[in-house]
Amino acid sequence: MKLSIREILTATRGRLLPGAPDAVITGVSIDSRAIACGELFVPLTGSNCDGHVFIRDAFSRGAGASFIRQGNALAAELRKGFPEKALIAVAEPLQALGDLACFWRKKFAIPLVAITGSNGKTTTKEMLWRIACLKYNAVRNPGNFNNLIGLPLSLLQLNDNHQVGIMEMGMSARGEIARLAAIAQPQIGLITNIGPAHLEHLLTMENVTAAKGELFAALSAEAIAIVNQDDERVALLAEKTRARVISFGMQAGDVRATVINQNGEGTQFMLDIMGVRIEVTLALSGGMFLSNALAAAAAAHALQMTPDDIKRGLEQFQPMPGRMEILRVRGIHLINDAYNANPVSMEASLTTLSRVKKDRRAIAVLGDMLELGECAAAYHRAAGSTAARLGIDYLYLCGSFAPAVAEGALAEGMAAARVRVFETRELLAEQLAQEIQEGDWVLVKGSRSTGMEKAVSFLQQPATTQPCSNRH
Repeated sequence: MKLSIREILTATRGRLLPGAPDAVITGVSIDSRAIACGELFVPLTGSNCDGHVFIRDAFSRGAGASFIRQGNALAAELRKGFPEKALIAVAEPLQALGDLACFWRKKFAIPLVAITGSNGKTTTKEMLWRIACLKYNAVRNPGNFNNLIGLPLSLLQLNDNHQVGIMEMGMSARGEIARLAAIAQPQIGLITNIGPAHLEHLLTMENVTAAKGELFAALSAEAIAIVNQDDERVALLAEKTRARVISFGMQAGDVRATVINQNGEGTQFMLDIMGVRIEVTLALSGGMFLSNALAAAAAAHALQMTPDDIKRGLEQFQPMPGRMEILRVRGIHLINDAYNANPVSMEASLTTLSRVKKDRRAIAVLGDMLELGECAAAYHRAAGSTAARLGIDYLYLCGSFAPAVAEGALAEGMAAARVRVFETRELLAEQLAQEIQEGDWVLVKGSRSTGMEKAVSFLQQPATTQPCSNRH
């Protein structure tokens, strides 16, 4: 990356305090501890600290320039202490970071796919990237770098060798997807699905739908919208987009699938892309992943990938850690789905557990689903009801809403002896380790901050003969 200070001023509408406008910046960092010589430091304000206090440290470590919020009292001190460094006053560093990323992205005339949705964003992104790499030098945002910080940092990694960009977009409030789309300038927009997530902030499903719909609204008439025909909310949003539509779905759409066989080892299905049929074996179980595969296939078709390449890419894709990852430990099948949870993904995971267990015991180990606002208790009761209705044999529960899950399961007819509530996930894992039997299917799931992956780690440890606590 090479940008002159003059270009940065143009991109951000900033004002240069000290420094030379012709100096060149070779990268961007938000961490003063990891900054490289000649990079631009972006001082962000978080919940615990203000990044402006680290500008001096960034300059001392070799940063060539730094943003500073207009009117910040540190400006005079920094101008005096580092007169040779470029200090750029901007209205807001986070806004400037996005503006700079947009300026840089426009230097590359490559197609960019933007992916959002309530579930499956990362999996769909990784599937599409795997397919695209068979033909293109494709770049995607790493991990979940999908917000107003991560997406700009990802775009700033674009270089002349890249031919396709694939960017995941997340949000927790109205306007965020619109801002991310304005920064990334996508030619292809994909909404995986719309479900009850972020209700703590957005309050209603109408607000969630409108927030996700900002992606389709941002697409031009020359762009392509990838539409989930199985999701009524997504389909309705597509009616208002200016973009050309490519749809996918199990029952209807330009890209469809017919399941041939599904078990704990994966899913075999017939993929239909605009009338061209090809058999695919996916190393993942569950309807949600099949929907993700169809979404990735539709976007890959928009990128002019062939059906054969789409098949190859999907079949090369491997489950991601913490997302319906099937592990064999202690003689059981352990489904690690602890990365995150909301009502839609919870129902999908429980449904998969009920299908793959066959004649074995199915045990669901569940933590809380978070950010559901005033509807939280009702959604947890529904999860318990779903587990009972699907024939899950045992529920091991912990978290603030564990009693609500138990209530839903008992109301649906699950025997009280099969519903167990624990004070902590440690006690839960300890008890479960003593009671699992060879051949069991065990699902572990909960929202990210509940730390349910620790229960997975405990079960992966060698079995011990030490007594466990029986407190429930």
